[in-house]
Amino acid sequence: MNKIFWLCEDVRFDDRLRYASGSRLETELCPKCPQHASRSRWTRPLKLIGPVQPMTDFEWTVYGDIIVSGEVAESFRRVGFSGVGFPPVELYSSTETPFGRESFEVRANGWGGCAPADSGVRIMQECPYCKRRVFSGYTRPERIFDLEAWDGSDVFLIWPLPRYIMVTGRVRELILDSRYSGVRVRALGELPMPIAGKLGPGHLADWFDAPRVVEIEQGTNI
Repeated sequence: MNKIFWLCEDVRFDDRLRYASGSRLETELCPKCPQHASRSRWTRPLKLIGPVQPMTDFEWTVYGDIIVSGEVAESFRRVGFSGVGFPPVELYSSTETPFGRESFEVRANGWGGCAPADSGVRIMQECPYCKRRVFSGYTRPERIFDLEAWDGSDVFLIWPLPRYIMVTGRVRELILDSRYSGVRVRALGELPMPIAGKLGPGHLADWFDAPRVVEIEQGTNI
């Protein structure tokens, strides 16, 4: 069975990049249950406050987005890793003055399927109107990967854990061989247990672009 890993930050929280005031969260409330959002997604490109020179090869925002330099992005492209894109981000100083540092967001568009039931993940709540779901947290993190549901991408998300970027051993080897700083590559069994034992991933459209959402929905019963 393919061994799968996840990318973990290796930076202090105080060194994470913050969102600039120009960042905007696009939110659509459920028409029948307005106490929760049926859609919630930050606009792109991300607008971030950070240093003129990065302190690490992999940078992280306070919301867990992964930011890399053009050199790191090019190394992924050169190897030919699938399931990942690198849209540019905009960097600003602490006074919100833009500067020209070239940086890119690591956007996973590979699909690792849904965590199987034996991982402990199950649907706890589902809105009958907008289909927003709340899941129980995993009790066996090493079991969240379903080989049969995976599209074979090197970089991908597993539902309902979209905040964790999963990678294959090939990606792990590149990161370790290149000695990139600011990131650790950890085994699935080391995933932290969910806060309050629940997972609220939102909707696929919060994490994938519209064409990719259609592809995923056509290929799965999510």
